[in-house]
Amino acid sequence: MRIKAVLIVALFLTSILFGSFFRPDVRPGYGVTDIGWLSDYFSPLRNTNMDTPVYFMDSGVDGPTFLLMGGTHAREISASTAAIVFIENVAVTRGRVIVVPFSNISAASIADETGKAPHFIPIEGRSGTRFLVYGDRRTDPLDQSIPDPEIFKHAQSDFTLDDGAESRNLNRQYPGVADGNPTQQLAYAIIQLAKTENVDFNLDMHESGTPDSYIDSKGNERSGSSLAYTLVCHPDALEIGAVAIMEIEAFHGVSMKLEESNKAFRGLSHLEIGDATGSLSFLSETPNPGQDSWRDRYDVINDPDYPLSHRAGLQLQIIRSLFGAYEMMIGETIEVENLPSYEEVMQNGIFSYLN
Repeated sequence: MRIKAVLIVALFLTSILFGSFFRPDVRPGYGVTDIGWLSDYFSPLRNTNMDTPVYFMDSGVDGPTFLLMGGTHAREISASTAAIVFIENVAVTRGRVIVVPFSNISAASIADETGKAPHFIPIEGRSGTRFLVYGDRRTDPLDQSIPDPEIFKHAQSDFTLDDGAESRNLNRQYPGVADGNPTQQLAYAIIQLAKTENVDFNLDMHESGTPDSYIDSKGNERSGSSLAYTLVCHPDALEIGAVAIMEIEAFHGVSMKLEESNKAFRGLSHLEIGDATGSLSFLSETPNPGQDSWRDRYDVINDPDYPLSHRAGLQLQIIRSLFGAYEMMIGETIEVENLPSYEEVMQNGIFSYLN
């Protein structure tokens, strides 16, 4: 206990020392055994707003290593919320879990450019009022420090996008470039973490728009987001993903789609982390009404159809189901205590699991 207290105090003092850098509110539970920084794996990030805390939850018992990432896109708050709930509640009793709750902390440091939600959303946790961070999809232009190009081009391929601002999208830049722009360096650092820590499997949590159809400005009916309720899997991880989503539908009543990484679209975590490290890679998508461009009114916390408790609870259930599917297919397991199920989160509310 004394060791963990020292670690938490050290992290707090570091945040004060580098007070100009953004540090969201995370209150580690007893299951956290160590706290480091992404710059431990790639030193050029040190003392920049791209560096982000890394939480280790090591059982001390042999087993696989799992990397959990939230905040790749900082407005996708079911991801960061689920990661924080994991850090603040779970104890790992077999194997090891590494959690990066704000993978692109620079994106979390600025408000969402669409203006659909306040940057800081007050909620009531177990010990009173605290704030969730609703950030932007991309790195802060000030941290990127160079103008966006006219066209985005993936560094290791011929893949391009017309929107040059995607150069600041972490989930377009894997496997990264050591001497590249800050977002490329961020992706490179995450790859180094996965390699150094011998990560066996990983999940990058995301949100999309909702699947609701709508009427566009010309009076035409349009389909909602096809990404909602999707688990995307590296080709090597497809069978594990299939087992996980079948379990979620059969026992928890949520139907999800299974997709295999499309190698025509480069830079995405589920493809590139798997290819670069051999780690079995997954990406989850829950529906966030704040990402529906057509909505005039929205509530990213208490939407009646897509409340945050449903979305973050589903992310946590995906983690639990991946643990079970990994054991079924690989024969090794991560065992945890105090990881709330989807039903528990829906009954108690997600904020009852925040310190």
